[in-house]
Amino acid sequence: MSKRPSPKIWLKLLQRIKDKLKSDPTVIEVCKKYDVKSNVLDVVPIKFGDINVSATTEKGIITLNWRLLERENRHQIPMYIAHELVHYCQQSFVPTRSADDGDYLSNPFEQEAFQYQIKFIDDHLGEHEADKYVNQVLDHHDKEGKERQKIKKKLKARAQILASYRKV
Repeated sequence: MSKRPSPKIWLKLLQRIKDKLKSDPTVIEVCKKYDVKSNVLDVVPIKFGDINVSATTEKGIITLNWRLLERENRHQIPMYIAHELVHYCQQSFVPTRSADDGDYLSNPFEQEAFQYQIKFIDDHLGEHEADKYVNQVLDHHDKEGKERQKIKKKLKARAQILASYRKV
């Protein structure tokens, strides 16, 4: 991204996204699990930064990669906020271990966040896009064979529960 938008622009964008997410079923489910209302999003600090991943949460502050503000990537911001909201709640309301402790995709706190993110993608973009994203994550972390299938099953657990309700 050559020229970054002013804070006025990206703060307005984030507020619109937060306002929509407050009524999203997946976000409500996350909040319910941690016994908070979805309007907690009003006080969740979110900023953009020069980071080497798409999004991260440290000490209760969500940082999104600047590249997400590029026109072709903006649609991804809500799914990353949904994922990072899980970490915000984990860090704010329960003792957790760092994403750097052990294998990233075997960390139960990361798995939970990915489960909600994948459910969010499935809800908004469909099962095909959710599957595509899971495969991108597994490829990025060089997971293959039985380990890949085991992690894939865990990551897709919430989306599969949702799909079973749709069939009823």
